[in-house]
Amino acid sequence: MKKTLMVFAAAAVAVVPAEAARQTRGQGHARFLVEMDDGGGFCRKVGETVSVSACVKGKDGDAVNGGTVEAWVDDGWTNVVWRRSVDLAKEPVVKMSLSRSTPGTLRIHLRMPGVREKMDRVVFGQAEIRPLTPCPEDFESYWRGELAKLKREVPIAVEKTPAPDLSTKEHDVFRVSFATFNGTRVYGFLAVPKGKGPFPVCVNVPGAGPGVVAPSKMRKGWINLTMNMHGFPIGRTKKEQRERYDAWLSDLWVRGGEPKYQRFGFAAGRDKPIYHDIVTGMVRALDWLADEPYADASRFVYCGCSQGGGFGIYLTSLWGRFRKSLILCPNMCDMLAYKAGRQPGSEHILQQTPEHRPSAELTGPYYDAGNFARLIRTPVRMVYGLSDDNCHTGGGIAAFNVLGCADKELRLLPGVGHGWHTAGFDTWLFDL
Repeated sequence: MKKTLMVFAAAAVAVVPAEAARQTRGQGHARFLVEMDDGGGFCRKVGETVSVSACVKGKDGDAVNGGTVEAWVDDGWTNVVWRRSVDLAKEPVVKMSLSRSTPGTLRIHLRMPGVREKMDRVVFGQAEIRPLTPCPEDFESYWRGELAKLKREVPIAVEKTPAPDLSTKEHDVFRVSFATFNGTRVYGFLAVPKGKGPFPVCVNVPGAGPGVVAPSKMRKGWINLTMNMHGFPIGRTKKEQRERYDAWLSDLWVRGGEPKYQRFGFAAGRDKPIYHDIVTGMVRALDWLADEPYADASRFVYCGCSQGGGFGIYLTSLWGRFRKSLILCPNMCDMLAYKAGRQPGSEHILQQTPEHRPSAELTGPYYDAGNFARLIRTPVRMVYGLSDDNCHTGGGIAAFNVLGCADKELRLLPGVGHGWHTAGFDTWLFDL
């Protein structure tokens, strides 16, 4: 397949060739392969009809010509628009013809015993996809007010403790924490290169889950600030961290009846979600670090994936001093899209209990990454796998399209699922 590059206004969208992307493999190394019959990319115009072929390749690379494939296509979420059972002994290639009359995606699903199920997307009218989650009129003023309130009412109370167990011959590592609202603290790691600064800074928030017990990748000559999402001290081992995480989740269940922190507090008001105290605490941590003599305040960059991608949009928007941000498959995008019949990028609100959902829908827009994206002026690069079914692609594309920066580019990777895929943008990120 040929690489397709489309430029919309000042934003570029690149669809990486499927044969260059990671393909899903199943038992016995057999895998599904999906290709456009015209050799083009996975992004198409609204109303365009594209012929798609899918086959099963064995470990030797030859087509598998036995067995039955269950194939279906949905409208990007719940409505199946085409379905067939294909006997590969009679038809070694599954053929389908796809088109959409409105901007959005179609999802191709393939299933066969002994081969891991595959899902891939074709995007129609990429540049026209917009968030369906409303933006409150007081969105920006609310968050600016919360940051000012934190600075005014809560001393930062920085704690910075040497961590010789994590330090290397090139970096001194510190455990750090910062006070935020409601007696909560934001915890993380600061890795500072040995030698004379000031040094450039790379900031990262990990993906969802228990968090990390050490800094993310420490780049030579760069400060690394890694900030966990949880408001409890970081364990010294993964086992200890997991135990603290589980205890924290249990406390959230007792306090708010929610088993997942991502959903906690949304029904109780806009200052009650876990994200509120954490993101405001992270912004003040960035302010503090930018004032440190060993940090070059003019050379801060951000890189994060999944939850870390969503927080990258939050922080790039609220802090505003990053030189560049690399956002990988962000969550928290277009959380209320389901109200208009489209799959939300994240299901934090959809998964609320029925009695909580109406209140949560009032809070959700204040935490939607698309609304933060509108305020961003920093150059941004974003990457999504078209097989990602954790942070759904449509919501991320919508957030990308409303980014307020002129310098932005999105790369969509056919056959690639959820995970840390920089698509070559890491070179761009660190070139200051």
